[in-house]
Amino acid sequence: MFNTMKESITSLDLMFLVKEMKERLIGGRIRRIKQTNNTFIFEIYKQERFFLKVILDKAIYIAKASQRVEKPTNFCMQLRKHLLNKTISNICQVEFDRIVEMEVNGYRVILELFGKGNLILTDSSGLIIGILKQQVWKDRTLKPKAVYKYPPSNINPFRYDFIQFQKVLTQINKEIVKALASNFGLGGTYTEEFCEKLGIDKSKLASQLEQKEVDKLYRFFEQLKTIELKPSIILDEKPIDAVPFEMVRYKDYKKIEFDSFGKAIEAYFESLEKKLEEEKELKIRKKEEGRIRRILEKQKLQLKTLERREEECRKIAKILYENYHAFNEILNSISALRQKKLSWQKIEQEIKKQRLVKEIRPKEAKVRVVINSFTIDLDFRKTIEENASYYFEQAKKAKKKIEGIKQAMKKFEALAKKEAKVEEKKWYEKFRWFFSSDSFLIVAGKDAKTNENIVKKHAREQDLVLHADIHGAPFVVVRNDKKQEIPMQTIVEAAEFAASHSKAWKLKLGSVDVSYMKPNQLVKRPGLPLGTFEVKERNILKKVALMLSIGVTKEMKIISGPLAAVKKQTPYTATIVPGDKSSEELAKEIKKQLLLKVPFEIKKGVEEINLEEIKRHIPFGIGELA
Repeated sequence: MFNTMKESITSLDLMFLVKEMKERLIGGRIRRIKQTNNTFIFEIYKQERFFLKVILDKAIYIAKASQRVEKPTNFCMQLRKHLLNKTISNICQVEFDRIVEMEVNGYRVILELFGKGNLILTDSSGLIIGILKQQVWKDRTLKPKAVYKYPPSNINPFRYDFIQFQKVLTQINKEIVKALASNFGLGGTYTEEFCEKLGIDKSKLASQLEQKEVDKLYRFFEQLKTIELKPSIILDEKPIDAVPFEMVRYKDYKKIEFDSFGKAIEAYFESLEKKLEEEKELKIRKKEEGRIRRILEKQKLQLKTLERREEECRKIAKILYENYHAFNEILNSISALRQKKLSWQKIEQEIKKQRLVKEIRPKEAKVRVVINSFTIDLDFRKTIEENASYYFEQAKKAKKKIEGIKQAMKKFEALAKKEAKVEEKKWYEKFRWFFSSDSFLIVAGKDAKTNENIVKKHAREQDLVLHADIHGAPFVVVRNDKKQEIPMQTIVEAAEFAASHSKAWKLKLGSVDVSYMKPNQLVKRPGLPLGTFEVKERNILKKVALMLSIGVTKEMKIISGPLAAVKKQTPYTATIVPGDKSSEELAKEIKKQLLLKVPFEIKKGVEEINLEEIKRHIPFGIGELA
């Protein structure tokens, strides 16, 4: 598996694209121009309407549709002023660089598709009229009224004869793989492909290539000038590349073929743009979820504080009346001592002789008393009734605020639920799944339809398929993304998962045999029912125990799988085996066991977990704790 997706076109891609676009674009009239950040769309009419889409840091292609733009930028308006209703007289790739140049009625539109990209409008002499991004280097200035100068060029392998090609190549003191990727601008994917295809050691220095190796490269580049294109998008669950011809490195990958390279590039980058937009939206949603969560947490704290305050104020008011005479005596004593015009120090000394008094604070006109573990501040300028009334009023205010916070919380809880509903799901979440203790993704079918789907669409050559040897069992696939040897521990865990989700659980068997095989050892014969395959060859794990572990992570997610796999992700687990208890009863027991294990800081979160979340992890809705 190649983990990286194609993020931008190479110089070679651009060569093929421009060749295809020439006939379509030359003679076309520019009707509209739109800009969104780094993306420009030129609406062109030539017998029919079409759109030239330029994503400056990624690609250029002819698109089927435009896009809506609220308000044009000043630069876009400048382009419109000079280019609208003008005819494209030529389009070309500059040397073997990622630069496209369009001639439009005395103007040149220069599209720099490398780095972060740039678009420059010049007159026929090269004087810059308008530019998207002004830039200044030591030997190159890009700003209005300066003369446009091209950046240093890649080596163009298509302009040399053999002697010149050999001379240029052998002057590069780099590994050939690096020389082709950077000096020629081919990029890593094509460079690796060409070296493998031509049998050239990619780690060999370009300057030390033998003549026959140079000859191979030269002839290969000559062939590329007239190669018959077989454009396709390469898939590994999702699009990972768009290529103009068949490539050895992708021979085992699923492909979508196109009748032109431009259409393949369009489909690929449109899907990439959609994916990036979805990721951007997801990031915004996550940020909003975080904001809502923080507000709710703050509101919960406020609510608890206010509820305590309301309860405390009501109790204090009640205590004041219940101990009316004792408190009244304290207030009368302070009043009498003040009339004697004693200092506050002496008043405090005298008043502290009374059992309930803790301290007196003259500046606040308060006397602090302690009774039945309650600390009460009394205003010594007021009567007991007035002090009690004050605390009753404080309780009413707290209650009013509590009602307001509860209303606000309802609003934010609704928002939180709404955000949670739109959270993006991974492709495998529509199946049963877990990650093994060796970090391999294991997916299992849920019914005949998903069994068929999982084998046909999701089992690849490097993967492993498992099936319990009993009628009514799911197909389970170990996804081997790294194309390495699958550890036996992972195979055992996948077998436990296959056994536990088979009908053997419903029959309350202690164990069952589980077969495992490569996907090509499964055959779909005509007439076989949906979700059923013929097995040509297999290995067998004998007497695999039926047992599942259900755990809760610190993020409050319920996960399930074999014990070793779940333990890798969380120490808070409960293990179940086949039994007669209903899912409702068992889910309650699992939750209770999890609550006993989790630390205090996440206990509240676990308490709030819906039993339905736990129940969906219980096979066939029955079982018991191990």
